[in-house]
Amino acid sequence: MNSKLKGIIVIGVMAASLGGMLLFLEMSGSNDESSSADESSSTAVINKKENVKTQIVDRSADEVDSVFVENKNSTFTMVRSKSGKSTWEIAELSGLSLSLSEENSLADCAATLRSFDTVEEGANDLSKYGFDEPSSEFTVTFNDGEARTFYVGDNLPSSDRYYYLHEEGSNTVYQVLSTYVSYMVEEKEAYINKVLISQPGQDAYPDYGELRVSRKGVDYDVVLENDTSEEGAVSAQVMTSPVFGYLNISNSTSYSHGMWGLTAASTVVTFPDEAALKEYGLDDPEAVVTLAGEGYDYKLTIGNPVHVKDENGEDMDEIASYYCTIEGVNGMDCIFLVNATSLPWVTQTPEDILSSLMTFNYIKDVGEIIITKPERTDDITLVYDNEAEDVASAEMNGKSLDITSLKTFYEFFITCPTDELYFTDPDEDAFIMKIEVKRYDGGGDTLEFYSDTGRRTIVKLNGKTSYRIESKWITQFEKNVTALEEGKKIGESY
Repeated sequence: MNSKLKGIIVIGVMAASLGGMLLFLEMSGSNDESSSADESSSTAVINKKENVKTQIVDRSADEVDSVFVENKNSTFTMVRSKSGKSTWEIAELSGLSLSLSEENSLADCAATLRSFDTVEEGANDLSKYGFDEPSSEFTVTFNDGEARTFYVGDNLPSSDRYYYLHEEGSNTVYQVLSTYVSYMVEEKEAYINKVLISQPGQDAYPDYGELRVSRKGVDYDVVLENDTSEEGAVSAQVMTSPVFGYLNISNSTSYSHGMWGLTAASTVVTFPDEAALKEYGLDDPEAVVTLAGEGYDYKLTIGNPVHVKDENGEDMDEIASYYCTIEGVNGMDCIFLVNATSLPWVTQTPEDILSSLMTFNYIKDVGEIIITKPERTDDITLVYDNEAEDVASAEMNGKSLDITSLKTFYEFFITCPTDELYFTDPDEDAFIMKIEVKRYDGGGDTLEFYSDTGRRTIVKLNGKTSYRIESKWITQFEKNVTALEEGKKIGESY
C-alpha cells in the first residue's frame, strides 16, 4: 500500500473517532447518565455516509468502436470487426481463437462504467491512489468519434473488490467495483478462447472413432473404440488395448468423452517455440491423448504438473493443473494451463475404467458352454424358446439342468474379475481349465486359466494373456460346476 495513503487512513480514522466522541458529548452532556440507546442509535444514523454512485459512462456496447488497454501485463487494442457487429479483433492476438464473451464483456464494461462511490473531488495528489503507476490505462472510442480515457489505480486498502479510478482531465477519484475494470487489468492472453475442443450438443456428437492414451513410464497404449458387436449392451465403447474389456459406464465417461468440452484455466504462452515447449515439459510429456474419427483428429499433449502450494509457497504432493497443448483445432497455438481434474488420462489406469465383466454374452444367445480340464470335459447345451425369448431348457453331459440354477451359475461366470491386468504369457504346463462360450450366431468367447502362484491365476481372453485373478475364484467356479450337475446350491461369492 502507498505509504502516503496509509498515513491518510490512520489520521482519518483518528479524526473520525474523535469527532464522533465530541459530537456524542455535546449532544448528551458529559455527566448525563440517562442517555438512551435510542439516542446513540440516532447519532450513528446521522453520521453514516451514504455512497455517491455515479454513472461515469452512459453508452451501450453496440456503440463501442474500439478499446485500447495498457496495463502492467500487456498492451492491446480491441477493434470491432468489419465482418460483423458483434465480433471483435485484437491484432496482438492475430491468428488465435478469441473468446467472444470476454470481448463483449470488455466493451460492455467500458460503455457502462459506473462508480460505487466518490472518494475525492479535486484531488491534488493522485499518486496516493496509485495513479503514478496505474494498474491500467484504457481508452474507449465510440462510433460517433467520442473517446474517453481512464486510469485504474490501486485496490482499496479495505477490499480487493474495489479499485480507484479517475478520468483523464479530471481530478475526481472514484471507487469502482473490480468487476467493471477487471477486463482492463488482465493480460491480453485472457481474451484467448479457453475451450480447447467444443462440447457438441447431446444429439450432435460425431461418430466415436478411436481414443488413444500414451503415458510416460507405461509400455502400452490404452485404446477405446466403439463396440461394434451386437452384444454391445454393457457400454457404447470398449477397450481394445492393452486388453479387450467392457467399460464401467459411471467410471469411464470422463475418460472416453472428456476431450469434448475440455477447457483450460488460463493461457500461458502464445505461439510457443521449441524452447517454450521444453520449459513446460511438453517435449517429454506426462501423457499424450489422441481422439480421431471422421471429420476430426485431436491431439492433447500434457506436460509438467503444477503443484498446490502450502502456506510457505512450497510445492505439496497434490497436483493442481498441468501445462498442455492442443492440436487439430484452429487458432489454439498456445500452451494452456488445464486443471488436473479435467485430465483423467494422466492418472487413471485401465483397471479404473473397466467393468467387472471380463466377457459378456446374453445367456439367451448362448447355445453351448464347454468346460475343459486335463482330466475331464463338461458340455452344457442350451435351447432357446423364441416365443418366451428365454432359455427353454438346458443339459449338462446329457442331464437336464434347473434353468434358475443355470442362470445363477452363468452370472457367477461372467463376473470373472478384471481388477489386475497381466501380460506375461504363462507356462503352458500350468494349464488349469478352458471355458468356451459359443453363441448361436457363431460368436462367443474363450477363457483359459493357468496357475501362477498359490493365490493368483493367469487368464487368457480369446488367446491373449490379459488378466490375473484370485485363485479362489477358480476354486468356487469348479465347485459350481459340480453343484450345477448335482442340482445343489450355486455359490455366488468367493
